[in-house]
Amino acid sequence: MLRIILLLLFCLNSIFATIILPVDIKKKNNFIIESFYDETNNLTIDTIKNQKFEQSPSQFSFGHKRANLWFKLQIHNQSLENKFILYFTEPYYNEVVLYKKINDKYIEDKNGLIVKLENRSILNHKPTFELHIKENEIKTYYIKANSKLTSSNEFEIYTKKHFNTIYGQYQDFLYMFYFGTIFFITLINLFLYIRLKEKIYLYYSAYTFFYLLWVSAYSGLILHTIVDGYFHEFIMVTSLFIMFLILFSAEFLNIKTYLPKMYKFLNFLALIFAALSILIVYSFQPWFEVMNNLASLAFLLLFSTAIYIYRKENDKNVKYYLFAMTIYMITISLMSAMVNGWIQSNDINRYSFLFGSFFEIIFFALILTNRFYIAQNEKLKIQKELILFKTNNEIFLENQIKERTDDINSLVEEKELLLKELYHRVKNNFHMVIGLLSIESNIFENKDFKNSFSKIITRIKAMSLINEYLYESDTLSKIDCADYIEKIIDEITIAYEKENILINKNIDVLNIDIDSAVSLGMIVNEILTNSIKHFDKKNICIIDLKIKKENNQIILTIKDNGEGFIEDSKQKGLGLKLIKQFSNKLAKSNYKFLQDKGTKFILSFTST
Repeated sequence: MLRIILLLLFCLNSIFATIILPVDIKKKNNFIIESFYDETNNLTIDTIKNQKFEQSPSQFSFGHKRANLWFKLQIHNQSLENKFILYFTEPYYNEVVLYKKINDKYIEDKNGLIVKLENRSILNHKPTFELHIKENEIKTYYIKANSKLTSSNEFEIYTKKHFNTIYGQYQDFLYMFYFGTIFFITLINLFLYIRLKEKIYLYYSAYTFFYLLWVSAYSGLILHTIVDGYFHEFIMVTSLFIMFLILFSAEFLNIKTYLPKMYKFLNFLALIFAALSILIVYSFQPWFEVMNNLASLAFLLLFSTAIYIYRKENDKNVKYYLFAMTIYMITISLMSAMVNGWIQSNDINRYSFLFGSFFEIIFFALILTNRFYIAQNEKLKIQKELILFKTNNEIFLENQIKERTDDINSLVEEKELLLKELYHRVKNNFHMVIGLLSIESNIFENKDFKNSFSKIITRIKAMSLINEYLYESDTLSKIDCADYIEKIIDEITIAYEKENILINKNIDVLNIDIDSAVSLGMIVNEILTNSIKHFDKKNICIIDLKIKKENNQIILTIKDNGEGFIEDSKQKGLGLKLIKQFSNKLAKSNYKFLQDKGTKFILSFTST
């Protein structure tokens, strides 16, 4: 009787472990397989057949197993199809080898990370094998697999036709939708950082970007890039997304204000994760495991800090953070517990972190966008207030300026009137002096005395012309050089009207300051009177007078047709002394006398 019961149990066990492919099959999942863990890592296909396998679900998790896992699949095809796809749902297995028996000999079909995509029997980023099973045929397959990450996985069986349709690739399409959304959020936050220059947006865009890369690795899609062949080195992005999550959390929770020492510690912790990312590239183990353990402590520290700040400050941003991170941490904890083999592997435990992270990223993105919106509204409000203030201030300033301008204009007008009155009085005084000197000169009949008085009168007239000119002019700071010099020449011509005099004038139109005009007028008066005084009375006194402006220099040239003189012999004369003194008053002045069929005087100076 006992033998019969054992035989029945054996038969039931064998039937239960056999995978039945029904007539209407498109996809087969959630079935029973047999597994064996080879701790020695030495078993081969010839020796594994003698081992005792244990039954396991097709969706399994054995935790972190570093040695080889063996699976036995006994498949009974009851359908009309004969081509099937055996599909491994996880891409991160380092080696997956399918052993199929052909002509009483097991043939290896290698797959996994050790085999590049272009060298796989089926081009897919996840370990995939083609099975040929005839109708009503039963075949047994062995699979050897090992992973540096975790031993969680799922077997699925598709008909080849169904696998090549969109339904066989639905997971990849879901991942692509996920990637597109997260990438769009990354770009938005990068744009907000460029606009606002706030670190929180930069940290969040970096966090979402590296998280996106991590999920790309987790899904296996990253193997379609140049990363193929460097999968484990690429896993360093895990450490980077945790680093930026810490930095983002520190800014979002405003930890620098509430807990300055904790803020410094979190920044130091972020640097540790940055260093771990480099160490993982150098040596995947043990640094990846160190990073995982430290990540758990970091999440716990962030969560505890957020709770402390919320209880102390009741900040609404902290409340939002706790809400989003609670959902995220629950889902990521389910996945973590599954990959460690603590809980059963199923679709909820396996994929819930995607929904949790998707919600968390969208939630924070909305908060940060709203933060940008509030900042923009505040900016607009401030701008409106500034415009209003500026408008009111401008009106006030315009009124003040108008009042001050009116006062200044009034003062300027008064000043101009006073100056004109002053110039008028000075001019009258000069004329009075000239009149007195003329009366006095008429008393003497001596020609030398009369010539002396005549010289004095012409000198005084040259000075009085400035006051007369300013009195009649609209401007009180500049003198029209040509007009002023011509008046001096006219006065001299009148004074020596009985002499044979011809003065040729060539004067540029230019304005000079009052002081320069006085000195120039006195010099012109002295040179002209000297030329007239010393010319041969039998001839006509011809004088050429030129005033030209070259660059910043004003050049006066006076040439006569007289007999000339030796300058050294006349140094004690008053006229030459006056020429020297008034020349010294001109800016950067230089003068000289030349003998050129008469006397030629050249003076150059700079007028301000």
